[in-house]
Amino acid sequence: MDDSTYPWPSKATFITDLLFGSMHLRFSEAQKKAVLSWAHEMGTQNVPTLYALRKAQDHVHSCIGNPTCKVTASSSNIFYINSIDSAITKDYSNPLTCFCMHDYPEDGRGNMSQVHHGSKMLHELPEELLVPSVCINNNIYFQNELLQSTTRFFIATHFFQGNISSHNAERLSLQVLALGHPSKFQHLIPSRAGFAVDPERIILEVSSFKRTYIDLQTNVHLCRFTCR
Repeated sequence: MDDSTYPWPSKATFITDLLFGSMHLRFSEAQKKAVLSWAHEMGTQNVPTLYALRKAQDHVHSCIGNPTCKVTASSSNIFYINSIDSAITKDYSNPLTCFCMHDYPEDGRGNMSQVHHGSKMLHELPEELLVPSVCINNNIYFQNELLQSTTRFFIATHFFQGNISSHNAERLSLQVLALGHPSKFQHLIPSRAGFAVDPERIILEVSSFKRTYIDLQTNVHLCRFTCR
């Protein structure tokens, strides 16, 4: 057993399974047999059999599950349905792919090369499908909750990524931004105070966030929240 390719039993089995499972190269059973026979006749060592490959695939599926479900329609047509949420979960749990995942839509300024650059992802997603929070310095800030940045109170309604000028004005860097309503603490009547929410929305860098809603609740002197 080669631990570096676990749960595949060997590097040869892993590479062969990777080849035959390629989404861009669809091998028939006859082609798989021909490739393995050719490799064996050329003197290649440790060439797996089709039976060994199927056993390895069954073992992998037993370890991590199989996101593809086979469905036979009433017309006898056969379909394979992939579980999207299961695939995304595996991508996030994979240490090699999790850093390539994009949590937020990106403002491509009219350019589009990936799905997260699309205007629908940026402007037209229903509120329940938006990423609900952002994590900054181990603090989690949620949309539609009051927070405090370095300059103002703010209610974020939408998190996204965009290129903004860095300290060096000649360079742009991709940052997580928040679209939302600036808010201002004010006295309503002598015995009551509250927040005036500006209906116009602005964009702030999430790196400027300093206090979460929980922090503001516990700071009575700052916001004068009362517990009921």
